[in-house]
Amino acid sequence: MTVRKDERGGMAIPPRSAARRPKAFGVKNPSLSTAPVPPHLVSPNSCPVQDAELTRQGQKMTQEITTYIGLDIGKAEIEVFITRLEQSQTVTNDRSSLSVLARKLRKIPNAHVILEATGGYERLAHERLTEAGIPTSVVNPIEVRQFIRGMGRRAKTDAIDAAMLAEFGQVRRPDPTPLPSAEQQRLSELLIYRRQLIDERTRLTNQMPHYRDPLVKKSAASRLKTIAADIAKIENSMLETVQAVPRLKALFALISSVPGVGAISTLTLIAQLPELGTLTRRQIAALVGVAPFNRDSGGMRGYRAISGGRPQVRMVLYMAALVAMTHNKVMRQFRDTLISRGKPKKVAIIACVRKLITILNALVRDAKPWRDLPEAAAA
Repeated sequence: MTVRKDERGGMAIPPRSAARRPKAFGVKNPSLSTAPVPPHLVSPNSCPVQDAELTRQGQKMTQEITTYIGLDIGKAEIEVFITRLEQSQTVTNDRSSLSVLARKLRKIPNAHVILEATGGYERLAHERLTEAGIPTSVVNPIEVRQFIRGMGRRAKTDAIDAAMLAEFGQVRRPDPTPLPSAEQQRLSELLIYRRQLIDERTRLTNQMPHYRDPLVKKSAASRLKTIAADIAKIENSMLETVQAVPRLKALFALISSVPGVGAISTLTLIAQLPELGTLTRRQIAALVGVAPFNRDSGGMRGYRAISGGRPQVRMVLYMAALVAMTHNKVMRQFRDTLISRGKPKKVAIIACVRKLITILNALVRDAKPWRDLPEAAAA
């Protein structure tokens, strides 16, 4: 082997070609190669056990990498984007096509599907994929739209939306959305239809004084009677559904034990707030949309205000809080204390709503009726 002199110190050093460490053929990064290392290349200071453990950890991390798949849901078609394959395809939004898609996605290791809530068109995909054992997250479309704007994307197509949903999953890593029970799905659908009937009844009631034609008046009056009968049937059906399931029956008794919380409020919480009793008081308040958020910048202290949440749940809790402030001594004293401190009445009402959902959350968590809570005992 030829040697050359170092110009600065005169030390003999081997040529560069001999100093280079050989690389494994076909491997871009030798440190990730699982092939055995020749004995003459093993450093005497290395630990074989530690090297083997690092290799196993690297293989485990590679296996646990999640592949996020974005689904842009439409009424007739679904655009599918697979992150690892960097490709998209279109499937029909029906049972057979979703079953075929589920079989394909099950072959992808650690697949996680991200899709938006689209007014009901996403329910079939959510059900099929979850039943196939594929983690599926139904995310808020407002958050996704804000994420896309933050990424600087201005163009909008189904393929782009599917790709951005997959990228949203990589950044946010949402938890899978569990499927609601059959009873919860039925209660939720009945509640939505009941709300639509109430809106229609309100519209007809407001229009009745302006009708002059006898035929129109008679038709409107007949329609109002039909709506009232349908609302009564729906409410009875919801109560029968709850009474038929022991778990829901016990939950209904717990929630309705609080003075001021009626049957419709209780049914709404059971159907549309299944997380009740599983979250902290701050988390449940933010989920409902009654948690005040800061608006501070530098030396400026902005006005705290609520935002987001589930509007239907917040609406029934608002009405329940108004009733509770009259018939519930604990809520009435809490409201009077806030007003005596100078809080505006609207702020005091929202604070009562937040206190009410906090009480209900603790009540369901501990499986104790209202009379057994410390607040009721103090009253």
